[in-house]
Amino acid sequence: MTEVARPSPEEDPTSLPSRNPFASRQFARWWLASMIAGTGVGIQTVTVPLFIRDRVSLDERALAISSVLIAQTMPGALLALVGGVMADRIERRRILLRTYAIAALVSTLYLWLATIDARSIWPVFPLAALVGSAGAFTNPARHSMLPQLVTRAQLQNAVIFGTMGFMAALQFLGPTLAGMAVDLWGLAIAFSFEVVLLTLGALLFSQIRTDQPVPSGRNVLGDLVDGVRYVRTEPAILGLLFLATMPGAFFIGPFAVTIPIVVPDVLHATNKWIGILWGCFGVGVFLGSVFLTLRPIPRRGLAVCFANFAGGLVLMLYGSSHRLPFSVGTLVLWGLCASVFTNYVVALLQQHTDPRMMGRVMSMYSLVFFISMPIGYAQAGLVTHRFGPEPTLLASGLVAAAIGLVCLALVRPVRALE
Repeated sequence: MTEVARPSPEEDPTSLPSRNPFASRQFARWWLASMIAGTGVGIQTVTVPLFIRDRVSLDERALAISSVLIAQTMPGALLALVGGVMADRIERRRILLRTYAIAALVSTLYLWLATIDARSIWPVFPLAALVGSAGAFTNPARHSMLPQLVTRAQLQNAVIFGTMGFMAALQFLGPTLAGMAVDLWGLAIAFSFEVVLLTLGALLFSQIRTDQPVPSGRNVLGDLVDGVRYVRTEPAILGLLFLATMPGAFFIGPFAVTIPIVVPDVLHATNKWIGILWGCFGVGVFLGSVFLTLRPIPRRGLAVCFANFAGGLVLMLYGSSHRLPFSVGTLVLWGLCASVFTNYVVALLQQHTDPRMMGRVMSMYSLVFFISMPIGYAQAGLVTHRFGPEPTLLASGLVAAAIGLVCLALVRPVRALE
């Protein structure tokens, strides 16, 4: 399969093409908006589980936290393909303005619940579902906007810098800020930071102009069918989408459910370490992304498969840890593996997808991710409730490593991608 060329008005054919995506002012705006919005979303990864954990009995913590996380991701699975079709029909900035504004409104309601010290957890479920529904439209729009902001020569570094910035914000800045704020000032202040950052992100995305998508002349269902047929004829894209199910089911899902329990019960640390440990993972992603920008790995498909195997082994090390320093180190290493996996899966999808199908393919990427997240939350919640957080992490890491080995041996269309 050949790469799809993307002409750009910024590309000068008479000169050596620049690989620096920040040469595009539009990309710089997109990157800043992604950083700010990602920090706001990252705060929520700490605040909502803490809100739930402190309002249920000890033996119900894992099930309650996993249930809320499932409520947040399930609507995304149901709406992800529709979100991709909308990204191919509506100017992306209009989608992002509305979805991040909805997220800011939900965070305002969380702030109100924390301020009045509401003890019931039922309001969190519809609020989480509303955020998840908005996310189904956010992710395809944000991803499919990127190829319009840079030249073809800049695209891979744009993906890496974009992933690096967003993941650093989502997994490091946001959780660390949330953990420190909760420890120092309480949940309400952490939720207030969330509101401000999501609102600012919505405003910044609204300033990024891209080409209006060309109507296909078909209805939404017809566009959906075309997207599915396209992916079925592209084995490499199909393989990448299969691999994209791994993080939610066996990595992020178990980690997100167990960390509010591991920190106080296993590591005997305060709430700020929930955010800091999330941040350690984000540091690994950031450092790995910087390395990939400076020293790209030539066989990217093979690297994606190996990263899945190595990540499973590292998760098992983290699951066996009883000391904060060792946990910090393993989570940084886990982030390094995740940086290779995430950067290259997204870059390969964007470089090998027909631009006319970009929104739909990226929505399928979001779909498989959203489907895998409830599976990961559910299995982690049930196993943790029955056996505790450490067996959950060990089992998830073992399964992920085994699947990584199978992919290295059998998923040839992905392994062959350069």
